[in-house]
Amino acid sequence: MNVLILTDFSAQAYNAARYALNSTPGPSNFYVLHASNGEAAQMDEALSELVGKLKKQPAAKQHCFSALPFSDNLINATRKAVIEKRIDIIVMGASGKNTSNFQGLGGNTCNVVKKVKCPVLVVPNCDFEQWEQLYLPLDLRFPVNTQALQLLQKLPVTENVSLNVWEFDLNNSGANIEDFKSVNYELHRQTLKKESDFLDKFWPEANAKANLIVFFARQLHITEKLLNRLSTVGKRKQNLPVLILHG
Repeated sequence: MNVLILTDFSAQAYNAARYALNSTPGPSNFYVLHASNGEAAQMDEALSELVGKLKKQPAAKQHCFSALPFSDNLINATRKAVIEKRIDIIVMGASGKNTSNFQGLGGNTCNVVKKVKCPVLVVPNCDFEQWEQLYLPLDLRFPVNTQALQLLQKLPVTENVSLNVWEFDLNNSGANIEDFKSVNYELHRQTLKKESDFLDKFWPEANAKANLIVFFARQLHITEKLLNRLSTVGKRKQNLPVLILHG
């Protein structure tokens, strides 16, 4: 796999980079990118130091690393890297130095998720746990291409991984998404009828059991509603990594 790690040299970004070393099933190419209009020599030095630290991690032995300094804005730099390096997945922290805390995510994180068409793994302040329970909420009012789930086959899941699909039929249409054939996981599905069920039913179970939450980028309104509601009720903290797919 080709993995792009975005860093602003914050503690959150470093933790996400460490997490990323465990997020591939075999030897992979890791590209560590920092975009800035600052002095090139300082950026090169900081990136080299970061790559050196990552190479010393126990999970780094099988991987190859490259530093990608860019004198550009983050979105342009990320788009270029995704194309030139044929990136499979982007990894970044949930927030960093330059954070607007918009919807519980850093401003840079939100921009990358919305403006760069590549899967993004968003890592909060957590350690890597083997992915055994994946939770996928779907709003049936907005169609998605489940072929995007093929990326999951490349990720380091356990042999008996479960994909828990929660389909929200808020229009009471009786619809469902038929095609999950591309995912060779143990599949569990349930349908919920009320928007409040997302916080009252989905989130408590996911928070207790999930190792990873999967969203589709075109359904980010689900994430925003959840984080807004958690903030309102004083339960904003969440330490689950989130994989956002485009499809």
